[in-house]
Amino acid sequence: MSRRALCPLAATLLLSLTLSGCSSEEGTRDSGGVGATTAGAGGAAGSTTGGAGGPGQTTTTSTSTGGSGTGGAGGDGGSGPALGARVWTEGALVEPLPTGSALLTLPGGGVGGPVLTSNNPEIFQGNGLLYGVGRASDTRGGGTFPLSGDFGVYLHHINQAGTPKVVTLMVTNPGDADITVSAEGSGFNQTETGGLGLGVSPDYFVSEDWILDTPTTVVAPTTLAPQKPLALWQKSANHNAELDGRFAVHTSGPAYVYLVVTDGTDLNEAIAVYKTDAPGVIAVSGNPPPPFGREAGVYAHDTWNGTIDIAVPAADHHVGFMVNTATGAGYPQIQAFPALTHYDDSAAESVGMYGNVYDLTVTLHHDGADAAPRHVRVSFASLVNGAISRFWDGVGLVDGVPVVLRHVPGDRQTQLADVTFAPGETREVHFRAMVPGLTSIPQALYLESY
Repeated sequence: MSRRALCPLAATLLLSLTLSGCSSEEGTRDSGGVGATTAGAGGAAGSTTGGAGGPGQTTTTSTSTGGSGTGGAGGDGGSGPALGARVWTEGALVEPLPTGSALLTLPGGGVGGPVLTSNNPEIFQGNGLLYGVGRASDTRGGGTFPLSGDFGVYLHHINQAGTPKVVTLMVTNPGDADITVSAEGSGFNQTETGGLGLGVSPDYFVSEDWILDTPTTVVAPTTLAPQKPLALWQKSANHNAELDGRFAVHTSGPAYVYLVVTDGTDLNEAIAVYKTDAPGVIAVSGNPPPPFGREAGVYAHDTWNGTIDIAVPAADHHVGFMVNTATGAGYPQIQAFPALTHYDDSAAESVGMYGNVYDLTVTLHHDGADAAPRHVRVSFASLVNGAISRFWDGVGLVDGVPVVLRHVPGDRQTQLADVTFAPGETREVHFRAMVPGLTSIPQALYLESY
């Protein structure tokens, strides 16, 4: 599919209110009430411990909201890379890939603003609110949680209402003064992308647009008066069709955010039903959560940022690091970001990290044990096995160059880099990727000397 042209949403999407026709909404400013409009518009982190290292090296510790991770200690020198040659396992990297206790914790932690995620119900069956932060739901709990500054929105839904439906991402201004709102991102249905196949799903194209910073929707800075709504994005979906989207939103003051299902694109329809929960299939979290509910909440960060600083030994050694782990997956490190607010029936952490980015730097050092050069492969892999179409299908960046990351049964690894360097030399590999929808967790980052 060819690159899609930018489709700016003009400030005309700011729709005037006819408050005289909505007297029941007056006085509900603190609960997110808005009036009718006169025109239409357009998926509990704990402490973790890393692998042990050799003597004489200070252990490095990294922390993210909801949990901390302690990296493995290094080699014999007392200085240099954080991870020494002793954390490597002798032997080539072969199937079955090392998992569980054989993997080290991933250095780093959560950075960036919060992300509102709407994925529960993933399958909706009628009109109404999918997720919103303007008030608690009568049936699902949650609460009022205004968002301000820079924050993200991720959504993944399937229409099983029997007829075509429209999903609207909208914001309202609950305050007493004007605010400025802008946004950019991409959202698609499977009809326009070509289906759900490998490389053509909405999930694939959203990951590509996000990681390459090529949004198809751009909302210019728009003044939003008190109690007025603004549609940031709308997309129709046929029955049994999927929608996927990822957006960055910027506001100068508190705003409420909603994902609403309607029959048409008139924003009046969304205002009419946004207090009523859309019917659908709810994946209820366990206690403790997940395992494995879906997400309807606001989660603490949008990026896991970290650096693996490691000495590379001679040939025939390997080491692996956990990526994309969550409560209930059986791994000692929890990387899923905790919820700041969420519906009571939905995940209390960002299970699967869908829509979030892993931004990792691998700093490689010759271990200095001899004068021979070192050769190392860096690879990214999915660890699940099963008869499903894909474990990961999206686009990432390796040292700024786009690379397709596609893991399917029988082919679960992507080589990211092949590095040769001399004694005393240090090399870096930078890997950045958004977790696409339909991904099956967990993943791992492997290094292999050869």
